[in-house]
Amino acid sequence: MNLHVTSDSYGLFPKQVAMRIKRDGDSKKNKMVNLGEKATIQDEIITYISASSESINNFISTIETLDKIVFHPYNFICYDFLQVVLKKYPGVQVYWAFWSYDLYNLPHLNFEHYKPFAKKYVNGQMSLLQKIKDLKVVGSLALKFSYATGIKKNYIKKLVASFQHIDFFCSFLPSDFLFFEKVSSNKTTKYLPFAYLSLDDIVPNPDNFGYTPGNKIMIGHSSSPSGNHYEIIQRLSKINPGFSIFIPLAYGDENYGSLIEKEAIKKFATVDVQRQKLDSAAYSRKLAEVGWAIINVKVQQGLGNIIALIFMGVKVFLDEDSSTYKDFSGWGIVIFTVQHDLNSHNLSNKLSKEEIENNRSIISEKCNPELVKQYWSAIFS
Repeated sequence: MNLHVTSDSYGLFPKQVAMRIKRDGDSKKNKMVNLGEKATIQDEIITYISASSESINNFISTIETLDKIVFHPYNFICYDFLQVVLKKYPGVQVYWAFWSYDLYNLPHLNFEHYKPFAKKYVNGQMSLLQKIKDLKVVGSLALKFSYATGIKKNYIKKLVASFQHIDFFCSFLPSDFLFFEKVSSNKTTKYLPFAYLSLDDIVPNPDNFGYTPGNKIMIGHSSSPSGNHYEIIQRLSKINPGFSIFIPLAYGDENYGSLIEKEAIKKFATVDVQRQKLDSAAYSRKLAEVGWAIINVKVQQGLGNIIALIFMGVKVFLDEDSSTYKDFSGWGIVIFTVQHDLNSHNLSNKLSKEEIENNRSIISEKCNPELVKQYWSAIFS
């Protein structure tokens, strides 16, 4: 049997995994458990349990055989779960279906996610009580307190040391695996190409898009401080305060989003702020209004947004040090950097038809539905 493990309090993402199992996998062979019993969105094939040691042990005791365990993604709660599993099934194959925050946000890496404005905001929010409240991924209150205060940094060490048990690192971008290899002492982990979504999932009705992207400039993809919106707003306003700006702020930190919205309105005459959560078709219609998009994150984030934007013919600007920029540019996608290409010329000229066709061809190849189905089949088998 294969066991898929999620730890999501909202439940939208686990439901997507469950739908994939029901569509392309064997639901008798592929079971799911969510480490959190109060998910807002639930699915009938998912077992919901608390992250307590008692709940985890009780659940594991019900499993008769286990060949693979797939973490979506791998974090502190999953670390505790894996330790219990390994006691009963030491030979189980361990898969890490990678996102981004679960690796790049490990505090001991001191990875600099934030530009000055966001850094000041985050530091201001992180009082002791706020730290304890926000660390939802950690199982018990005692562990939360220890992690938040730094008293027991050995939890971080234990998590990283547990990377030795990862047999397969599954990610869309090979550069993310290269980063994992730098962090992990496990040099036997194998890379497995993987994608959660195909082009059809990311861009509804892809054949409907022509070669005339919209005229708005999109800043960021969510209301997260890691988007470093403020500095982009300042740069763009100096180039041309007449730009028409679109800022999606439906997901993330509402307080941060409010500050960004106020700053954008102060700097630009035309600002379209999206606060409401939209379905994929409605969101695609919003993206169709965009001609340029600036995603100022330092690591791999907003991958679905970036893929959709590129396919739609948008001129996309990324941080040159991000794994997304490295791999996309390496694949031959026409893409630009925040550091060097954010200027009046590039923000007044759109991609040519030939450049759009080139980008669509590469995205269509990398996100081909049949290829993505093969990725999932390698895990489901």
